[in-house]
Amino acid sequence: MKKTILCLSLIALSFTACKNDAKTDENKEEKEQVEKKEESTENLPLAFSSEKQYEIARLYLDLKEALTNTDSYSSKKISEIIVIKFKETEDEENKKIAQTIIDNEDNIEAQREGFYKLSTNLAPVFEKNITGGKLYKQHCPMAFEGKGAFWFSLDKEIMNPYFGDKMLKCGEVQAIIK
Repeated sequence: MKKTILCLSLIALSFTACKNDAKTDENKEEKEQVEKKEESTENLPLAFSSEKQYEIARLYLDLKEALTNTDSYSSKKISEIIVIKFKETEDEENKKIAQTIIDNEDNIEAQREGFYKLSTNLAPVFEKNITGGKLYKQHCPMAFEGKGAFWFSLDKEIMNPYFGDKMLKCGEVQAIIK
């Protein structure tokens, strides 16, 4: 009798395990489908609601790259184009910020402060108007004497524009804007 109960228990247990395996397989398949869908949208080119927004985003990303490379001259030249774009959109506040980057070619730290102000002002534009691709919102807690600052990047890899080669990898991804 004990052997019969033990055998029945083992059989019941094996059926339960098989059901759980089937559920695990279903969950695994669902997860793989979601990952494939994410991969298929992952490689879309960056796009925004308007061509002007796209142009400003591209210039912003070029400015980030110049600051990451501690290249104040390129930061100035890119900001000169940004000023023109903000004149076209009648965005006086951001035009003034870009102008401070131009005016501070000899002061990379002042340029980086201007870049942070641009990041703050452009965040809602990027977050609300992106229609293709994605941006990584990244954050460095050490920037500006521990106050912290964020920026946007096309790449997941951290390349810190606030420290350049001093602390190039300092930071983390806070969000993915899609």
